[in-house]
Amino acid sequence: MTGNTKIKIRGLSSLRAAALVACASVFSYSAQAADLGGNCCADLEERIAELEATAAHKGNRKVSLTISGWVTEQVMGWSDGVSTNAFVGTSLNDLGNRLHFDGSAKINSEWSAGYSLRLDVVGANGFIQDAHHPDGGEGPPDTLNSYWWIKSERWGRVSVGRQSQATDDVWVDVSGAGSIFAANLVDFDGQNFQLVPEGTKTRAKARWGDLATCYTTGVGIFADCGGDRTNNIRYDTPTLGGFMFSTSYGEAYYYDFALRHNYDGPTWTTAFGVGFQRNHAARINVITPDYFGQVSFAALHKPTGLFGSVYYGHESPEGGYKDTDELYLKAGIRAKLNPLGATVFYGEYGRDNDLFSGLLGGAVFSGVTDVCDGFAGTGGKIDNACSTSTSVKATGSTFDRFGFGVVQELDAASAAFWLKYKNYGADVDFVADGVRGNEDMRHLHIFALGGAVFF
Repeated sequence: MTGNTKIKIRGLSSLRAAALVACASVFSYSAQAADLGGNCCADLEERIAELEATAAHKGNRKVSLTISGWVTEQVMGWSDGVSTNAFVGTSLNDLGNRLHFDGSAKINSEWSAGYSLRLDVVGANGFIQDAHHPDGGEGPPDTLNSYWWIKSERWGRVSVGRQSQATDDVWVDVSGAGSIFAANLVDFDGQNFQLVPEGTKTRAKARWGDLATCYTTGVGIFADCGGDRTNNIRYDTPTLGGFMFSTSYGEAYYYDFALRHNYDGPTWTTAFGVGFQRNHAARINVITPDYFGQVSFAALHKPTGLFGSVYYGHESPEGGYKDTDELYLKAGIRAKLNPLGATVFYGEYGRDNDLFSGLLGGAVFSGVTDVCDGFAGTGGKIDNACSTSTSVKATGSTFDRFGFGVVQELDAASAAFWLKYKNYGADVDFVADGVRGNEDMRHLHIFALGGAVFF
């Protein structure tokens, strides 16, 4: 057996790893025996052929393969003002269970080419679960990324296929991977739970995500409205002085630009990102074309472990809709309290203004057609106005959230475990026959104990 296929598999159990080492020794011995013309190992070679048929490999034996990913699950307790319960689940897409296949090959001393395949191993997840559906989100694996790329050390990288657009993940955080899973600017926990008007104990058809719906994607994610995967062509420059510029185009007319910078020095680690997007494409559930800009900065002071991150996004939709604003703050400290790994304490705060487009018929999960449909039968202020007025319209909204938690990283196991709390509050402005009103929502409380293992 000759050739230069490279298969890298990270995070295997010691038993499986030992088996692979043994197989590698057998492959080497078999190759030598074949080269010497011996035929005493025919049965062994037949078994090796069977193993090869079941192993990940590239037929031309020139492209390496790296398998990686993570498994993350949590127990999420919740209280919405009507009842209290606890569900087991993961998150959606970016923070859900993931399986990565990445390959690359050298073309010459300067150029290389490769591919990336990302699978979302779908299970019950906090993004789709609600008070009535603890198994929300379960289904077959979904393709997140599927693209090829070609790269030059001098000229940068071009990639084509289904992938993150240039402005995805402009938000930056240097507090550690475990902390990012526990506290993220995207509303991965509880966005699909139903709103409960203050003074009532009746769940509305409208959801928390309906007050955090981006016009550009038409789905309630609270922030990072440029964060999406589309079929596009993307270009990333080489990193120069810590800076990298990216741009992408696709999906029947959208384009975006992003600039990122990373610095890792003896005292400080910093990260910066800024992006601009023009969207005119029918993506997940676009309500109207828009312009979207976002900027983020994060820093970690290594001697003390203090860290912080700030994000701001602004969306300008067409068609007479209100502009939206998204703010997210996170701060804390990385402390070395035990030999297992860093212990991270954090607090977070987020605020969305006027992201109520889910109440205008743009809701993906709730199916709300208008504000009256969203709050029908609750007995709240909007419901009462809809029963007595000929015209009721939502005119504004505020969605506030805060939380805190602790993350324990386990360096030896490439894992992290967390305990966290989140609190959601919101209100909706409306006009009924020219008379202005406002309705507060009962707070949603979320507690979660979870963990992630990386491989």
